[in-house]
Amino acid sequence: MNNQSQKTVRQQWEEALKYEGYEHSIHDKRDCTSIKRFSRTWRCILKHIPEEVQTTSNKKVFEFGCGGGKNLAQFLLNGWRVVGIDVSAEVLERTRQYLAEVQCICECLANVELVHGDFLGYTSEEQFDLVYHVGVVEHFLDDTEREAAIKNMFKITKKGGYVISIVPSGAHPLRQKVKTRKLGGYSIPEIDYTVALMEGELRKCGGKNIKVVPHNIMGYRLIDDKQGIARIADRLVYYMFQTIPLAILRKSFLCRHAMTLIGIAQK
Repeated sequence: MNNQSQKTVRQQWEEALKYEGYEHSIHDKRDCTSIKRFSRTWRCILKHIPEEVQTTSNKKVFEFGCGGGKNLAQFLLNGWRVVGIDVSAEVLERTRQYLAEVQCICECLANVELVHGDFLGYTSEEQFDLVYHVGVVEHFLDDTEREAAIKNMFKITKKGGYVISIVPSGAHPLRQKVKTRKLGGYSIPEIDYTVALMEGELRKCGGKNIKVVPHNIMGYRLIDDKQGIARIADRLVYYMFQTIPLAILRKSFLCRHAMTLIGIAQK
């Protein structure tokens, strides 16, 4: 067993994020409207969240593994109270700097709480309308530990609120190449998520009305290391699939070629 596999998930992330990771720059986005606009991923997710959840007063969102703060900034500027937790003290300091820039440019009041700690041990009397993670739980290789994290997400969610789990798909054609050559970024080991695995975990951990949405179809083509004509062809294929209505494609095809799986479950 190598040293990397002997370290806990927390230790691996603390080490990986000590000097850099998931930072965002807004120097090329001085227009607050562009910073406020939800990403394509979040626009996809929010279509599945009832309007009353999104428009309620004092709506609150929690991010498990908040990284550089880009997701939190979008919710902040759309009127949510935001709370984020991360195991890396260094990345949280960089997150504070980023959110301070956002608040300065957009002239908004801070409604942010950042917590340094391990989510597995996190407790809160506060309940949230939306609790999510982006690319975190797949790094818990132990089933019991991973399920404990997901159960804690449900624990801090309001009754009727939503838990969102966003993970890399484990089924697309370049998955093994991405993992062995670290084309996706960090080298922290991951499990291979399937639709069935995600549905089963969310149900077991307390979810209902579960949907698993295959997302970013053909997105793996953008991180391949091809060059020249092959690289251009990959990009043309990717952008073509971003314009096709997904409803006309078979679910099996979407699951096979999705870069990301989005799990949406109600408490």
